[in-house]
Amino acid sequence: MMSMDNLSQMREKALKRAGGRCEWAYCNDNKWLELAHIQGIGMGGSKSRKFDMNNVAILCKWHHDIYDGRQSSGHSKAIRDLLQGFLKREYKGK
Repeated sequence: MMSMDNLSQMREKALKRAGGRCEWAYCNDNKWLELAHIQGIGMGGSKSRKFDMNNVAILCKWHHDIYDGRQSSGHSKAIRDLLQGFLKREYKGK
């Protein structure tokens, strides 16, 4: 597990990994990118996972809002797409 001194450093590493684009499946937006925790503390995560690079994704504002429940348009299909994209990234080559 990778540990970061702060969220800014983590965001920079995640942006580099994402190639400066939203990591949501089938989205290539490069504007309004945000660092999203895949499993937040309120969703059963832990404080130690806050700085785990495998627990974050770079998402555009619209997809981050869907993931966090602030936007309901296309919600269930969009969540499945995100999970599918994450699993491809997480298990690629294993």
